[in-house]
Amino acid sequence: MMEKWAAELVDRVFRPKRESVEVVSTLRRECDDNIMILGRGRTLVPNAFTVALPQASHRELGSHAYQLGPVLAAKVRDHAASHSYVFAGPVTVTLEPDPTVDTGGYRIQSSIVPAGRDRPPLTTG
Repeated sequence: MMEKWAAELVDRVFRPKRESVEVVSTLRRECDDNIMILGRGRTLVPNAFTVALPQASHRELGSHAYQLGPVLAAKVRDHAASHSYVFAGPVTVTLEPDPTVDTGGYRIQSSIVPAGRDRPPLTTG
């Protein structure tokens, strides 16, 4: 139920150019494009993601931005599990306003943040 609500919310915020599926795909691609092979069977991927939104879109999300982050993080964890990726720490997705992002667009930055640390020792995207 929460997943359906989150998808509808993302669709509303990113319309007409973006869909929630595209945001999730971009988060997945951030993992796939920024792997670090640590050894046999140990592939490290980013675990901290920032989704930069146009200020108007972020305003429209309001307090829901805090609820949407964990739903998107769950999608990243599911993707990582299906590829046997590992994380250096907890997976987080934060949504932030950015005046340089065009209306209807977004930008994602990822980093590897070890457990117990704040952002970002290794920026990947």
